Amino acid sequence: MADRKLQVFFYGGYMNMKVLEDAGIKKRAFAPASINGYELVIQPYANIVEAGDGVVYGILANMTHAELATLYGDNINKLTGTAYLPEAMLVFTRGGKIAPAIVYIADDMTPGKADNDYVDSILKPAEAYGFPAWYREKITAFKS
Repeated sequence: MADRKLQVFFYGGYMNMKVLEDAGIKKRAFAPASINGYELVIQPYANIVEAGDGVVYGILANMTHAELATLYGDNINKLTGTAYLPEAMLVFTRGGKIAPAIVYIADDMTPGKADNDYVDSILKPAEAYGFPAWYREKITAFKS
């Protein structure tokens, strides 16, 4: 029996297939999507914060519990210095469907400057998935 998969919304570095492959996650199809009421920040890592009229673009992915443990376990905590914890949200697909998904958010990230290569690792999939130009400019603005 295959491992059960959950829908997860990625908005940062995990939108990048190379980053996922480096973490041992096999290639699969993703769907561009967005969530409302939040805003993307990259200070120094991608995170989302509540913003009443904000929107965050990302991808909707199906992941197993084991894959999520790999991505959001001790490794990310050591890298970022903070834990990303799951929250349930409604995600809007490009086709107009609304889907429940898990979104990982860091509540206590220490602010800092983003590394330009890290920002580029988010910008490349944002371009590939056709996110709006204003949103790609917002991502680019986090470069130092």
